[in-house]
Amino acid sequence: MSARTRPVKARRPRRPGFSLIEILVVLAIFALAAAVVMPSTSRMLDQATAHAVFFEFQRQVSDLRREANRTGEAIRLVDPAATPGEGERTVILREPWRYTLAPALDIAPGGSCSATTANLLKGDRVVMTLRAQDADCRFIRQATTAARPPEPSPR
Repeated sequence: MSARTRPVKARRPRRPGFSLIEILVVLAIFALAAAVVMPSTSRMLDQATAHAVFFEFQRQVSDLRREANRTGEAIRLVDPAATPGEGERTVILREPWRYTLAPALDIAPGGSCSATTANLLKGDRVVMTLRAQDADCRFIRQATTAARPPEPSPR
């Protein structure tokens, strides 16, 4: 009897690298991380844009104040929905931003301003409410009325 022996299969040496399963698992982890980070990043970008629009609005009002001080003529800043008359102005904000102003902002020949409230809107949504109370025409962001979480009680 002859003993039959099986031919020994030569083992292929393992090539360095990642398997398809390992790559898919890493991609799934990246996708989950992106899904978690994207909403907060979007909110941060919206807030940064809102602040940029606020500073743009404030700069244009300051320019009007300087003009009234330099020329000695009164300027009235009105809501853009109203048709500006003689001595009345509006400011232009980037699209899709606009503002409402109530009452109109009166800038005296010396550069002092009346009290007013402005709303910065993106589309039809009020993003920021601003109030000018002092004669220096500086707008201050009013606190939002969003409910705050209760503060923990001291123990």
